[in-house]
Amino acid sequence: MPLFSGEVQEWDKIQKGKTNPELAIFGSSRAFIQINPEILENNLKLKTYNFGLNGSKFKMQFYRFKLYLNNNVKPKIVVWNLDTFSFSHIDSVFQPNQYAPFMLLNFKLYNTIKEYKDTHFLDFILPLYRYRDQKYWNDQIKRSKKEKLNKEGFFRNNGFKSYDREWNVNWEKLQRKPSNFNRIDFLLLEQLINLCNKKNIQLIFILSPEYYKGQPYMTNREEIIKYYKSTINKYKIPFIDYSKDTISYQKKYFYNTTHMNYKGADSFSLKLVSDLKQFLNSN
Repeated sequence: MPLFSGEVQEWDKIQKGKTNPELAIFGSSRAFIQINPEILENNLKLKTYNFGLNGSKFKMQFYRFKLYLNNNVKPKIVVWNLDTFSFSHIDSVFQPNQYAPFMLLNFKLYNTIKEYKDTHFLDFILPLYRYRDQKYWNDQIKRSKKEKLNKEGFFRNNGFKSYDREWNVNWEKLQRKPSNFNRIDFLLLEQLINLCNKKNIQLIFILSPEYYKGQPYMTNREEIIKYYKSTINKYKIPFIDYSKDTISYQKKYFYNTTHMNYKGADSFSLKLVSDLKQFLNSN
C-alpha cells in the first residue's frame, strides 16, 4: 500500500533486500523527484535505484543507507544529493508514521529518532499500540487507495516519482533567513564517507539545481556550501554543485524554488549523466 507518497513501500523493499542496484541515489525529495534512475541506467549501463527520502534531513537518509547496506548487496557507486538544508535543525521528523510498520522492537530506529517530538518508546515495544488512532489510519489507507500505481503495484518507479506541477511561488510571503545549521548532525557526513571508504563504495556528492532567485533567501547558504566543500575535498571526493548551472536559471523547470517538475527532472538527469561519466570512467 503506497502510504506516505510510497515511503512505506520503499522501506519495505529495503528491509526485505529487494533492491540491489549498482548505482544508488540517496538524498531528500530533491533526489527522489529530480533524478530519474531510468535515464541514468540507460545511459551509464548501470542498474540504478533512487532511495531519496521525502522531506528528510541527512540523519534519516543516513539511517536508510545503513539499513540498505545491512539488507542488500552493496552498490558500486552512490550518488548523494546534499541540500543546503540537509543539516538544518528540526524538532520532529517528517511524516513519522511512515516508520510505524517497522517500529516493533526496532531499537536502531528508536535511537535514531528518539530526540524528536512525538517519538514514544511504547510504540516500539507494544504490538499494535502505534496504530491506536484508528481514524487517522483509516484516513491514510483511504487516501493511499486513490494513488496511481505502476504495473508492479508501486507508487514509485525504481524509487523515482516526478510531478507535472505548475510554478507556484508567492515571493511576498518568502522570508530571508539563515538555516539553523546542526553541527552535531554534520559530523555524520564524515561517518558516511568513512563507511563508503571501508566498504569500497565510490561516493559522489551533488547539490542539485535550485531556482536562482530563491537561493539568496537562505542567508547563510554560501557558508553552508563551504562547510560541505571543506569536508568533501579533504577526502578528495567529487562534489558537483549545480547552483549556477543553466537549469537553475530556467523557471520552466521548477514548481517552487527548490523542486523541479518532470521536465526539469529529465533535463537535469541527462546533464547529471554527462557529468558523472568523467568520474566513473576514471576508476
